Amino acid sequence: MHPFRTRGRRGSKPAATGLLALLTTLVALLAAVPASANAGRTGDGARSCRSGIDRTSAEPAATPGARVLHNYRMSFATEMANAVRVDKAKLVPLLPEGYEPVPASALGLGSENDGVFVFVNVCNENFAIDGKVSQRTSLVNIPSILVREPADAAAAGLDIPGAFHIYPLDIYIDDRAYVDSLRSADMPVHFIPDITHDRRIDDAGVGDLTVRVPARKNPFSSLNEGLGFTSTGRVDVIVWYEGDKGTAALTFRFDVAQQGPARSQVFTKPGTELNRILGGGGLGPGPTDPKTGFESIRTPSLSFQYPQGGSGSLILIKKPCGYGSGCAEQ
Repeated sequence: MHPFRTRGRRGSKPAATGLLALLTTLVALLAAVPASANAGRTGDGARSCRSGIDRTSAEPAATPGARVLHNYRMSFATEMANAVRVDKAKLVPLLPEGYEPVPASALGLGSENDGVFVFVNVCNENFAIDGKVSQRTSLVNIPSILVREPADAAAAGLDIPGAFHIYPLDIYIDDRAYVDSLRSADMPVHFIPDITHDRRIDDAGVGDLTVRVPARKNPFSSLNEGLGFTSTGRVDVIVWYEGDKGTAALTFRFDVAQQGPARSQVFTKPGTELNRILGGGGLGPGPTDPKTGFESIRTPSLSFQYPQGGSGSLILIKKPCGYGSGCAEQ
């Protein structure tokens, strides 16, 4: 699911030279490109990932060292990940102890004093929970912080070379069954039935995507232009969260991932938490949406397509007694 491949060990260097080159090139390209002619257009659109045949991926293997609450699978998926450079001082207070932002300098997006805030926008086809399809098309949006591999990864068997690790501010999903499953691990998930995901990106990775998430607390939207898929490889992602029941890890694996650069404008409502986080970040301000009054920033992004789908699990690592209501016995 994610745009920045990092090695998981603290202090180690990123392991995605190809993606780093893509991002560096895209940053230079965006610096010379004026704001999109479609600026401010965040209207309603289609709710589909693409048209075509569905494929089925293998079930994920059991993960040692932790309790697996649910298993997931999708037959096909697409993703747009907006990578926003943000002052690290804004991100550190949002993370619990044991989590550290990946410096933007490691990705060619900023300095050592910057981190990376990521908007993960995913469309799944035939999303199955424990073997049962919940919705024909499920939409997932995760505003989150790119973090280094936490210490709990090894205990859960999630110290996967090259995996992406993110910590969410919130998770927005239009699939009620998916929302309920994540709540079993105290994930900060919200049911938003009217998410817009209007994807007009072809199989070569070229085209436009409009996203709109009308969340009550932190509404946001984005205009995205895919510039074409340039490479294919495996992608692993882990979404971490510290809740009362313990440490939750939502993990996905995509064995075949087509990926390429994109450029985006991300719109947030003035005065909201997201708007304050993004202020002064990215590649600079973009136009204000004349319809909503939302402010925007310009940012590089990465576009993904998972033609063979993927599989994953929701894992719960119990806390020692004294560190939460869901503690494990000593």
